[in-house]
Amino acid sequence: MSLVGTLYEMMQCSAKASQPTALKTGTVTAVDPLEITINTSMAPLKAETLLLTEAVVEKKIPVLTHKHYIQTLTHSHPAPGGETGQALTGSYLGEDSLVSEKFNPVLQDQNIVCWEHGKELPIEDGFIILNRKLEVGDKVLLLRVEAGKRFIVLSRVFDIEGGS
Repeated sequence: MSLVGTLYEMMQCSAKASQPTALKTGTVTAVDPLEITINTSMAPLKAETLLLTEAVVEKKIPVLTHKHYIQTLTHSHPAPGGETGQALTGSYLGEDSLVSEKFNPVLQDQNIVCWEHGKELPIEDGFIILNRKLEVGDKVLLLRVEAGKRFIVLSRVFDIEGGS
């Protein structure tokens, strides 16, 4: 092996040693277009090098009003010579349930609340946001692939204290 070949092999080994794992953590520094910074001494990773998993894209469900109809109401009174006739026959609409307070503040005790890592998930425009979009400042877990040419954004990373 030539001296140049040996030096080249040593350089490759050194480069591999400086990245001992394919897992990296980064911070979202821009969202449109998406950019994630792994190391402040490097340029941020651009959207075209990032692959997003289901865990970091927005997922939401609508907050629905759920109504119950009461069908078994009947009513009668004792009266001299017998009972009155049946009243309240038919179908009657009960109170709404499974309603967000944004839609019906009277029913706050029946408000749907979903939680993520100890924080209430937001309700926006009639939807509970199960997975929000990535936001500036989010810490994320990345998997380095294609020799560092691309990164898969696996999930958000949370501090033990509950912050992201």
